[in-house]
Amino acid sequence: MSNEYRSRQERRQASGGGNNPPKKKKRFPLFKAIISFLIIMFLIGTATVGVIMAKSPKLDPEKLKTPLSSQIYDKDGKKVSSLFSEENRVKAGIADIPPNVRDAFVSVEDVRFYKHPGVDVRRIFGAALANLTGGFGSEGGSTITQQVVKNTILTNQKSLTRKIQEAYLAIKLEQKYSKEQILEMYLNKIYFGHGAYGIGTAAKTYFDADKLDQLKLHQVALLAGLPKAPSNYDPLTHPKEAEQRRNVVLGQMQKYGFITKAEADKAKATPVTDGLRKGKLQETRVHEAYLQQVIKDLHKIKGMEDVDVFADGLKIYTNMDTKAQETTEDVLQNASFLRNENKKLQSGIAIVDTKTGGIRAIGSGRDENLMSAYYASGNPRQPGSTIKPILDYGPAIDSMKWDTGHILKDTPITINGATINNFNNEQFGEVTMRKALEKSENTPAVRTFLEVGESKAVDFANKLGIKIDSAPPAYAIGGFQKGITPLNLAGAYAAFGNEGVYTEPTTIRKIEFPNGQVVKPETKPVAAMKDYTAYMITDMLKGVMRSGTGIMANVPGLNIAGKTGTTNLPKEIRDQYGIPKSATNDAWMAGYTSSYSAAVWTGYNKYKDEDGVHYLDTNQKNYSKLIFKEVMSRLNHSNTDFQKPNSVVDVTLEKGTHKKASEFTPDDQKTTELFVRGTEPSEVSNKYEKPASIEGLTAKYDDKSKSIDVKWTYKGGKGKTVYKVAANVDGAAAAEQTISDKKFTVPNAEPGKTYTFQVTAVETDTGKESDPAQTSVTVPGEQQPPAEGQTPDHGNNPGQGNNPGQGQEGSKPGTNPGDNTNPGQGNNGQPDQGGGQQGGGTEPQNPPGQGQQDQQQRKQEKKQQQEQGGFPSLPDLNQ
Repeated sequence: MSNEYRSRQERRQASGGGNNPPKKKKRFPLFKAIISFLIIMFLIGTATVGVIMAKSPKLDPEKLKTPLSSQIYDKDGKKVSSLFSEENRVKAGIADIPPNVRDAFVSVEDVRFYKHPGVDVRRIFGAALANLTGGFGSEGGSTITQQVVKNTILTNQKSLTRKIQEAYLAIKLEQKYSKEQILEMYLNKIYFGHGAYGIGTAAKTYFDADKLDQLKLHQVALLAGLPKAPSNYDPLTHPKEAEQRRNVVLGQMQKYGFITKAEADKAKATPVTDGLRKGKLQETRVHEAYLQQVIKDLHKIKGMEDVDVFADGLKIYTNMDTKAQETTEDVLQNASFLRNENKKLQSGIAIVDTKTGGIRAIGSGRDENLMSAYYASGNPRQPGSTIKPILDYGPAIDSMKWDTGHILKDTPITINGATINNFNNEQFGEVTMRKALEKSENTPAVRTFLEVGESKAVDFANKLGIKIDSAPPAYAIGGFQKGITPLNLAGAYAAFGNEGVYTEPTTIRKIEFPNGQVVKPETKPVAAMKDYTAYMITDMLKGVMRSGTGIMANVPGLNIAGKTGTTNLPKEIRDQYGIPKSATNDAWMAGYTSSYSAAVWTGYNKYKDEDGVHYLDTNQKNYSKLIFKEVMSRLNHSNTDFQKPNSVVDVTLEKGTHKKASEFTPDDQKTTELFVRGTEPSEVSNKYEKPASIEGLTAKYDDKSKSIDVKWTYKGGKGKTVYKVAANVDGAAAAEQTISDKKFTVPNAEPGKTYTFQVTAVETDTGKESDPAQTSVTVPGEQQPPAEGQTPDHGNNPGQGNNPGQGQEGSKPGTNPGDNTNPGQGNNGQPDQGGGQQGGGTEPQNPPGQGQQDQQQRKQEKKQQQEQGGFPSLPDLNQ
């Protein structure tokens, strides 16, 4: 210790402070700091709350009476509808609302309604705890009084400012109005779905009840459960969820003593559809299917979950293409091929902008009284082969840079004991990726999926808005466990037509609140794939429309790409109900131009119900294609073609080789495929190399047999070779023949004629053709008479005349036949009979009757020459 002390002393002295005693440092106690902080925060908080409350709007009696409707505008800013119709409301005074109706809503919405002063502190603390664990806004602490304020005076956006103002105005509302008046306001303002606004309207809409005391307990509970989420608990489209919500209300009523257990059990045992006006919920707004999608999209926007579109006076600017929407509705309601169909056969359509993802039209259901977005965006079904570009070929190109001519095995494949075949059990052995997609072959698609790998396939699909966590091999051909909707598929296909860029589809461009606040959806374009993937898939899908399974849906003159898809029922179900193997459960058609991307589903809700067994027959399964074609043909497309990016090159291949075509490849064996730049093949096919040449081709006239012998040699070709022979005589062509020998004979050659022969070797196993070889021969015969003024040849070579039987012009009678220029085929200088007779220039006399026969023969030969292009056909050279 002494050493330590000295060292400290020395340090003080060294620093010059040795004569001054150390000063004590004053410490501010921790608890005082905390108290001070809390006081400051309390003062700040109090001031802030005070400012917020001071800025609260006034309690306007008019707003408390009548809610503000929301206005809907299309993509061009034109108003198309309102989300509230006052003239259709059935108002209910508090005296007309039976106790069990009041009790039902109080038990499920605000059980201490009659005890609190407008704000329930206990409920607020419970909601605060939930918000701490689940995030702000995860649970509401609003009382019925606060909900009245929120639905009439304020907006439904979740924010601390609104909650403070809501609580402040709720207390003021309780001071000004009685509990009965507040409850009446509440029950006449809440939305119940299907355009029903207020409890009186809801009773009429759902149960055709003119008075609320006509409602049974289970019906009251159903209505009390609807305002939380009218679309989700819709008893028509979601009966199971509606029943669960109804039973929650009944449980709450029993819990707080409003009904007995026996009453609750009896009501729970009653079918949720009991007394329901099934199929008769008449909508009053135009384009209801689209508006229902607007409501769904609005509530998906962060902070807009609790906004009441029927009371908050919003201006909602949408992506609706009014013409596309009207066309979609018209086709579903009035298409000739659907007019006399089973009413239970349903269809859903979604149309989005290929570039922006904006939803242009929604079509849902064929029954005009059931207009919702359900069949377009709320009814997931197995996608069938429409998924192949998304789970199979798209990721194969994107991750492995496959070309469109990539060769795939097309034979049955067995996975985990299950054998997968093509739909028609037809196999090609080997096919290109292009042909596999055009013909919608299953086995190449599954093999592609296995080579890509589940992880990459799932990731590719998720980037296109197809949200799946895993994908067993059955998914490769559309055998989903849950399924997708037309809106999912239209959005995904749009990315293929937009250079690989995906934008989540939405109906909403922006929302304006009465106070001027503007909210826009947080939709950002995402590069979901490489541009070469998008273009190569598009090019193959254009082939599907031109010559594949999509021909029936093709629109002539439109640059359109698309894919069909069907699913069938399991064998055990077909066997159980006697359903044919050809029956279809879901029929799809999805496709796009550079302007619009559309997807159509057709099918039945259930394959069996109280009316019997339902499935699409061989005719009905084409309805999706026909609907697609009808709708797309009536839209305003820019019709610009899809632009090939610099990352893609065309390569002419030789079919079946995956090698470049050579200069000798026949045209019918060439095909053009797309490659990612830098991956194109360098090897040229040698299958069709230039064949060997015809050698030693000769044609010799045999005077004895009066025939021409033609022969040659050929050393090429390991397999069978045949020879194409073409001939002409003095320029007149004969019909071409094909022979197998390397020689042939032409009998009865005509004197004085020149015969020309052309021979080409053809190797039958490859189709290769040699260069043609050619030769000619002139058949000996009498010469033509000399031209005028020339000196005749007196008897020279009497037996070699070119024109037999013709005498010398102007010769005298009795002249030696050897003096004739052309003695008629004389032998060793002997004159022909009748040669040199009087009548210079005339032909020598023939035996009796011979001249007439020769004349007839020459006429016949002349006729044949005219019919056959001037040259009689050669005899069959194969004989």
